Amino acid sequence: MAKDEATITVRYFAQLRELAKKSEEVVHVEQGQTAAQLYMRLAEQHGFTLGLSDIRIAINDDFGGLDHPLTSGDRLVFIPPVAGG
Repeated sequence: MAKDEATITVRYFAQLRELAKKSEEVVHVEQGQTAAQLYMRLAEQHGFTLGLSDIRIAINDDFGGLDHPLTSGDRLVFIPPVAGG
């Protein structure tokens, strides 16, 4: 891993988990890359159909903004809308 890279743990739920075919993965990003930039990269890689406005994110167990700059060791969760009844 290069010095300017960050190692991030990403967890997926519901339809994102189904599309990624995994519940968690470790990814390497450029230090300071935003959560939105990472989501767009992973959406292309895994075929996610939800846009940025359709998901919520949690970073290190707290809800965060898509413009949050990521740093090594962050734990990121992408949360799709959940239907209930």
